[in-house]
Amino acid sequence: MTLADVDPSDGKVHLRMAVAPVIQDGGHSPQSQAYFYVEVRNVTKGSKLFYTFNFAAQPGVPWQTLGGYQYTGWQAIDVAPGNGLLDVGDTVEVEVIAAGCSAGGHSGEVYVDSIGPFFAGLLVSATGPTTTKPDDTVTYDYAYSNNSGVVVSNSIVEAISPQVKSASSSGNVDAVFQSVSVPAGVSCTTPAVGSAGPVSCDFGQLVDRSSGTFQITWKVPSTASVSSPNNSLNHGNYRISGTGASTVLGPLVQTQVASANSNPLTDLTVAVTDGTSAVTPNSAQTYTVTVRNNGPTAVAGATLDQVATGMTVGAWTCSSAGGASCGAGSGTGVLTTQSMDIPVGGSVVYTINATSGAGPAPASTRFTVTPPSQVTDSNTNNNTAGDANSVGALRTLSLTKAGAGSGTVVSVPSGLNCGVNCSMPVADGNSVILTATAAPGNVFVGWSGACTGTANPCNIASVTADSTVIANFAPIATITATGTAGPNGTVSPTGLQTVPAGSSVTYTLVPDAGYFPQADGSCQGSLSGNSYVINPVTTDCTVAFSFVPLQVTASAGPNGAISPLGVTPVTTPGSTLTYTITPAAGYRAVVATGGSACGGTLVGDTFTTAAVSVPCTVAVSFAAIPAETYAVPTLSQWGLIMLSVLMGLFFVGTRRNFLR
Repeated sequence: MTLADVDPSDGKVHLRMAVAPVIQDGGHSPQSQAYFYVEVRNVTKGSKLFYTFNFAAQPGVPWQTLGGYQYTGWQAIDVAPGNGLLDVGDTVEVEVIAAGCSAGGHSGEVYVDSIGPFFAGLLVSATGPTTTKPDDTVTYDYAYSNNSGVVVSNSIVEAISPQVKSASSSGNVDAVFQSVSVPAGVSCTTPAVGSAGPVSCDFGQLVDRSSGTFQITWKVPSTASVSSPNNSLNHGNYRISGTGASTVLGPLVQTQVASANSNPLTDLTVAVTDGTSAVTPNSAQTYTVTVRNNGPTAVAGATLDQVATGMTVGAWTCSSAGGASCGAGSGTGVLTTQSMDIPVGGSVVYTINATSGAGPAPASTRFTVTPPSQVTDSNTNNNTAGDANSVGALRTLSLTKAGAGSGTVVSVPSGLNCGVNCSMPVADGNSVILTATAAPGNVFVGWSGACTGTANPCNIASVTADSTVIANFAPIATITATGTAGPNGTVSPTGLQTVPAGSSVTYTLVPDAGYFPQADGSCQGSLSGNSYVINPVTTDCTVAFSFVPLQVTASAGPNGAISPLGVTPVTTPGSTLTYTITPAAGYRAVVATGGSACGGTLVGDTFTTAAVSVPCTVAVSFAAIPAETYAVPTLSQWGLIMLSVLMGLFFVGTRRNFLR
């Protein structure tokens, strides 16, 4: 794991991947069905970070059926256990298994793709409790993001009720909707409270690199099975979609349903911070560690343990709030099984002094809270938290935002997240990754200073001196194009195009043989050959592309004819057509020019068009020839003509004799 695997939206190392199963349903019991299994292990720390076991006909999964096979669309898997459990520098191993049923008559396979820190598109993932009971409520935290590189509109997250096998194992039963909590301005459609059904939330336009979170609370059915392997409340039927992006399913979340008379449940959490990500060698630092009890059960005798490397832990003190109490109010050295009593809503805060090492190894620490044996923690995902600081001579990395637009820039390691200007310390020679996210209605334009270009995020490989980065944002204009997939041709790019206001967009139009591209709409653009250029793009606009037959339409007026008459297709753009024009006696041909005329040359009775690259016309009219230019002389007229010729010859001869 490297800095590039840290998602700046939450500061955690992420390992993401996509899987798509194709499994035959043999109608066996769950433990005998065809299946696929994914496990992610932290080799460095010797721990299992994630696993999911999916079998044919598993409840809570959006199976589709074709010819006896069950399959789903791409399912996202997002592994981010948090600092202290998965850190930069750790080695991770991923194991993926697909297998047929135990009887051997039904197959199972799985496709795997996109292993890395980010998806090139939309992503949604959920986390939830690890243990619950019938009639309890469970709250899932959903995280959504857009890493497609473009603005995505009509972004919708839809979640279907989680499912579990019934106590009688006769079928599946649904969790029922209780409530939804979303950011301001987001609208949701929900079933009635106490009813099963989909929850659909519209997040509208998501700019590139944007992200957010929301929550849905469901109630576990009273008839849920509490016996393994049927007691898993499965929530794998939720997805994110948007205009111009592929639909992606979220990872399966599994919560074990315990019996009503098992240990009471509660949710203990731990968090740690020291307010920095880089320190000088042998320097003092102070950590604040907060342990909370989110309920619903008070705990007595919970313990807190610390692991520390690259530092020396000194004196610490403990304070409490909300009726909680510390087993020891103060002490010295690494915390080991420090006891705490914490009622529901209460908290305990440890203030820990430490001294960093000489470097260059980082100063890191990790804290884990454990409930007493008589209480089960309902959500073990938040029981560990860590913090790591790079150690070295400190350099200052400053950020300035520029341009007419607005947005934010965050850093990995954390430290930058500011208004117009901010700065952070960086240990000499260390790397920093900056990610720019435009505000809605804006777009990130590019970097200058220590970062250059438009690549987002920007990786500063080594900070060896005080440096400044400038992030430029601009308002955006959106171009909505239709007809980009024909018929009779294609257009690229497709989908919504969001660009900085004042810039230009070029569309490339590729007509099928015998067709010609056309463009219309509110965008102020120009069509030249197979390119349509909008310059400048000043506001939101639309453009409609179409492809019409490339043809020449010939017509002839009275007193003559043209052949061929009517429409003649042009299969090769740039070729010419030849027409035969036949005027009636006493008339001459006149070929129209201007307007939609093809242009060309008329030689005798043959008209050849200019090179035809757009639909055009050959319109011929016929004008009468004046009488004196074509009348045949009478006999008397012929006599006068001959007399005139003879007299001319006589005078010429007389003139010659005179000159002699």
